[in-house]
Amino acid sequence: MRSTRKAPSGAFFFSVYLRMAEKYLYFRGDATLASDDDAADGSNVYPLSSFRGMESVSDTTITMFFAQKHNSFSSHDDAAFGKNDSVTITVATNNQKDVMNRLCDVFVSSKDNFIVVADDVDSEYIVDGITEVSDFTVQADHA
Repeated sequence: MRSTRKAPSGAFFFSVYLRMAEKYLYFRGDATLASDDDAADGSNVYPLSSFRGMESVSDTTITMFFAQKHNSFSSHDDAAFGKNDSVTITVATNNQKDVMNRLCDVFVSSKDNFIVVADDVDSEYIVDGITEVSDFTVQADHA
């Protein structure tokens, strides 16, 4: 029998339905499971729609930028205004372009809603060449 599943009606429910269909990127930077509850090193998830780009910062490091998870109600005069969250990953030496290219391919082509990009506990990395999550920067709440 063929499924006739439809999105719930109404603007609010449609918005929730679309959010559930979005892809989410998972990172875990601490190789110790006991530290998984640490926002600075443990598990972090970002919606793919918050991805802002990435840059090579050394011959073994790529920083990925995301819109802030926490509120950003700071004024234009505040030093924190417009800052992004970031995840820094370590890659094989001089392999940044290849890793960036393959990450973009996976982001576009994956059918999974939950994409494990890098998990240091399980040594699971979505593309060859990633060796670890070396840093998270999660911006603090602003009033």
